[in-house]
Amino acid sequence: MAQLATGKFSASTQRSGADIRGGGPVGARPQVRYECTYKMSPDRKFLPYEATNIIEDVLEKELQSQQYDPKKSQLWCCELADKIKTKVKDLGYLRYKIVALVTIGSVEHGAVCCASQCVWNDKFDTYGEYTYRNGSLYAVGTVYGIYQE
Repeated sequence: MAQLATGKFSASTQRSGADIRGGGPVGARPQVRYECTYKMSPDRKFLPYEATNIIEDVLEKELQSQQYDPKKSQLWCCELADKIKTKVKDLGYLRYKIVALVTIGSVEHGAVCCASQCVWNDKFDTYGEYTYRNGSLYAVGTVYGIYQE
């Protein structure tokens, strides 16, 4: 829907009646606008041992009776990472971006080297990890807590 410019303002700066009332379609929620807090440090720092405990609980519970299957491993990785991320977010770390990764591989087919890089602040950003192993598979779970200023 095009708006016509009237007066000295262009069409891009004019607002419709629905925009002025904070509306849009009937029943739509108005968009929330947050003020800048200029907080440079968190109220509560991310504790890696809490994340490590969650990773351990999830991996032990979900993988204890599983055999390695390369076709199912991709789905397991996604599901486990999502469960871990949800549980860590439930801990209530405000203003932290939570990133969860899970890698699953076969014990038979040996050595794997994993590495990651990220620009972060050593004062507030950290990670927790746990490695699970049974007779046929291994799983490495990692959770990064990155403070968003």
